Amino acid sequence: MSTGTNLHDTEDELQWRPIGGALADHRRVLVVDDYADAADALQWLLNANGFECRAMHDAQDVCAIAGAWQPFAVVLDIAMPGLDGLELARRLRAAPSTSHMLLIACTGCASQRDRERAREAGFDAHCAKPLTPQRLLALLTQAVSGAPDGRVNMKGDQRREV
Repeated sequence: MSTGTNLHDTEDELQWRPIGGALADHRRVLVVDDYADAADALQWLLNANGFECRAMHDAQDVCAIAGAWQPFAVVLDIAMPGLDGLELARRLRAAPSTSHMLLIACTGCASQRDRERAREAGFDAHCAKPLTPQRLLALLTQAVSGAPDGRVNMKGDQRREV
């Protein structure tokens, strides 16, 4: 049963490109957040749940590391000093070695305009903070397994019309 709400209007999660499009040969995830405790906690969580995760606290070397390490997904905070997550997403999308990666915004910037800017920058999904571990794990697990319709229901309730 549909709630009649368009998924793109929810504040919890957005998806613009089918997650199933991220063809993961492995379970590598790169987490980038200037708040070290948050990045390190996500790294621990993902490693404990069968992913191979690296955490970075500075956005400057992300493009080079992502290009060399080839994670299937990059989880980015948007509001970071210096190089912010929006510009970083644009750079990852522009580089041939990283353009195919699944980009997930995990951020406190969750207004409608923030979500539009994330989509325009090249993000595939948007998760508003505070992020529960179950939400991120559901998104990444379905991405790896290739959700049949490419849609991920992050709240655990009924799917919404897309």
